[in-house]
Amino acid sequence: MHAHVVLMLAATALIGLFVVIVAGVTLLERRGRLGEPDRRVEFNTYGPILAAACSGGAAAVHVAVVGEHAALTAGDASPSAIALLCSIGAGSSHFAGTDPALAGFLPLGVLSVGMMGAQGALVVPRIWRSRRLVLGGLVVTLAALAVALLTRLLAPSSGTVQQVPYTDALAIVFDVALVVLIGLLAFGRPARLLARLRVSPMDAWVGTGLGVAAVAVFTVAGYFLAHAAH
Repeated sequence: MHAHVVLMLAATALIGLFVVIVAGVTLLERRGRLGEPDRRVEFNTYGPILAAACSGGAAAVHVAVVGEHAALTAGDASPSAIALLCSIGAGSSHFAGTDPALAGFLPLGVLSVGMMGAQGALVVPRIWRSRRLVLGGLVVTLAALAVALLTRLLAPSSGTVQQVPYTDALAIVFDVALVVLIGLLAFGRPARLLARLRVSPMDAWVGTGLGVAAVAVFTVAGYFLAHAAH
């Protein structure tokens, strides 16, 4: 399946989910399940759900990339755990064997796996309701973003390597979005934007549902994109 087909299907699925979400929330509002329609919901109420979704999406996309590297390593004539970690550290490249010249990618590979686990642990919305834990999440997210960018910038441009699709770019997008969300949750800045995010219960439900759906759809699409070139 080609990459553009995957993205077209993802967009179609997201539109369909948007219709379902709006219809479901409208039904809940008509039945009075959302509370008073005149009240306003603070961003601190629904923001943690979006933050957890972005963190989980980034971790899941990294899992897809690591899984693709693992599948390529299993098909090598002489599978090597060191070569696998070096490949993960190189981002879009997979090395068929261990080479001393590639040892510089090993720390990045180890850090990538560690960040994947750390971000996976931040998928619980309750974590993002504590300012101290939010700041910890910021450290993890910035570290994951730095590692992801380094693996992209330092990856070899040529050589006898097999290419892995650029699904890690999706994880970078999730991390950037997460940094913005953390800034709003932890520091309340920018204040003008935060004020605009005080919305009605219906808008909060629709926006949160759509945000979570978008992360889920494009995370699944990232998994298929990792296999699109094969």
